[in-house]
Amino acid sequence: MSAQPMELLLRKYFWSVQLTGIALAALLAAKIVNLFIEASLAPAPAPPAAAVSARPAAAAEPPAALDTERLARLTGLTLPAEPSPEEGKADLSSDPVRTSMRVKLLGTLLAGPEWSLASVLDLTSQKALTVMVGDRLLTSQVLQILRDRVIVLNNGRREYVSAEAGDGAPPLATTTKVTEPAGAWGAGIKQLDDNSYDVPRSELDRAINNLNDLAMQARLVPAFKDGVAEGFKLFSIRPDSLYSKIGIVNGDVVKRINGFEMNDPAKALEVYTKLKDAPRVDVEIDRNGTTVRKTYNIH
Repeated sequence: MSAQPMELLLRKYFWSVQLTGIALAALLAAKIVNLFIEASLAPAPAPPAAAVSARPAAAAEPPAALDTERLARLTGLTLPAEPSPEEGKADLSSDPVRTSMRVKLLGTLLAGPEWSLASVLDLTSQKALTVMVGDRLLTSQVLQILRDRVIVLNNGRREYVSAEAGDGAPPLATTTKVTEPAGAWGAGIKQLDDNSYDVPRSELDRAINNLNDLAMQARLVPAFKDGVAEGFKLFSIRPDSLYSKIGIVNGDVVKRINGFEMNDPAKALEVYTKLKDAPRVDVEIDRNGTTVRKTYNIH
């Protein structure tokens, strides 16, 4: 074949050859784009098994336990004993038993749960203690003050303190039984004038040793002025009571006894315990805004 006919053939079919080349180029471009898309969407390959540590995360490790026995051997310290589950649990439901403390009840002054007082004698030190609800009494805590006993919590059990000495406490050698005089309260008291009285010592002893009976002859509550305690107010006084015989009337506020201010309930009971040997008792009263002074000569 000559060169001229070949040239004529190429010119005749050149457009088909050019179209085939364009198609091959487009196919190649599509393949390259597809490979890039697959690479971007495929998940990252997992690291080799040898590169993964078998040790768990530090946060998941349990804390190191303290070897207390070894520590005790190294330091020479004694380990504290493990408390028993029942230890320290107070038994508040059982009936109280007579206290094991060496104490005895001298008297109580009832004026509501917050103001009631009790005078208790410590038989070991021979010292009178004045307590209120919530106070400490030797090894116990005061739970309740009644007319003839004080309920305490001692070593996890309820006990009562009464006029009888605690368990194991021998009777006092100096203890003498006071015989109450016959007759009504204040039978031997003589009024000298409006504010002066002669009082037999037996009447004073009877009152001091029978505070429970005395408390039932009138109602006695704390008195306040401008929010400050100034004494004790008496009302509902019985006509046959000792208070009536010594000139106390309803509404009187007892502010001082023998110079002791009655603005503290602890002082009130303390004064009662100090009156036994007093030759004279001076009482300052606020009566409807007027100060009245009563004098009682003890003989």
